[in-house]
Amino acid sequence: MSSKIQPDSWSSQVDDVLKEWRSRAATIILYVIVAAGALANLIILTEVLRTGFWLKLAIMITVYLMVIVLAVNKGVDYRWRGWGVVAVAYIVAITQLSSTGLEGIGRIYLLVTPLCALILIGNRAGLIATALSIVIYGVFCLFAYTGMLDGWLLPPAERLDPLVWFSSGFMFIVLMAMNFILLMRMSRFLVNTLKQEHRSLSELEQTYDETLEGWAHALELRDIEPAGHCHRVCEITKRLAADTGLATGVMPDLHRGSLLHDIGKMGVPDSVLFKQGEMSAEEDGQMKAHPGYANDLLAHIPYLMGALDIAYCHHEKWDGSGYPRGLKGTDIPLPARVFSVVDVYDDLISGRPDCEAWPEEKALEYIRQSAGSQFDPAIVEAFVKLVEEEAASLEES
Repeated sequence: MSSKIQPDSWSSQVDDVLKEWRSRAATIILYVIVAAGALANLIILTEVLRTGFWLKLAIMITVYLMVIVLAVNKGVDYRWRGWGVVAVAYIVAITQLSSTGLEGIGRIYLLVTPLCALILIGNRAGLIATALSIVIYGVFCLFAYTGMLDGWLLPPAERLDPLVWFSSGFMFIVLMAMNFILLMRMSRFLVNTLKQEHRSLSELEQTYDETLEGWAHALELRDIEPAGHCHRVCEITKRLAADTGLATGVMPDLHRGSLLHDIGKMGVPDSVLFKQGEMSAEEDGQMKAHPGYANDLLAHIPYLMGALDIAYCHHEKWDGSGYPRGLKGTDIPLPARVFSVVDVYDDLISGRPDCEAWPEEKALEYIRQSAGSQFDPAIVEAFVKLVEEEAASLEES
């Protein structure tokens, strides 16, 4: 039976999705900063040529190059990239505060930056950025109150009345805390909702897979399949698929297709299905119709569309002599080519009521000899290697 889905598993998958989203969001913002920074540096260069303030240009170019590195190098952890965005925002905020005063755009940057930190990095980063914004704003308020910024601000700032200074700073802190708390609560709600939905979908998927397990067991109970055949070929097929280049994402479909590979035999009359001895041409045609029955059964179930390649095509042969469509070579879907090798091998070593089980060496030799005619030679090579490695491992143990 399929293993029960653990909460840690789906929570981890949701966290991975959030990390990927944050990384992409940071990429977009960094590219925007790079584009805007090109114009800003051009303006600064013009000012430097006029005033000779080369240190300002050196600092801005250094920051700009760091942003370019973070934007281009997507392998950098999303948190570092997020902090890069936050750092640039603080540089801009401080620059604006020192040039246009406390009522300028710099205060907006201090208000927005913690929200960016929360979205791009996480709750802890949002708290740190909130504290930093409050400290920066408080320092500038203090400087402005004491007159230390009178020579810096354009236009020159007047001394702030203590009551105005206190009320302005207090309202700024309240707005920042309120925005942060609301966004943090909203993000937690959305994440919890996403995790709950993912858990529900995972549980539903598990229920579907357990139903498929029941179908496979029903085939065995009717003696359509040897006991344990479906599960054996399922596990071996997944191991072989990993060695033949099939992506990890198709493994669930491979699992379902292996379990249901002979589901079409439910449509074959019992008189044909359980007949001992040689079949007539008509009976052979009825038996060979079972992949088509599987296609008719599964094709209208979206959840099982990925499993259809095996159920419909596992009797196709490499040289084109198989059925139901006579596909040849790589026209046969790769999952079906992988599965057919495992299915025939397990059939041979398991035996049937009308056929004794073969020794493993003889069955493996048959698989080798059928490479290039019945089976994909590359799949046969990988399968033989897998069987030999398992045999060697058993001998060592």
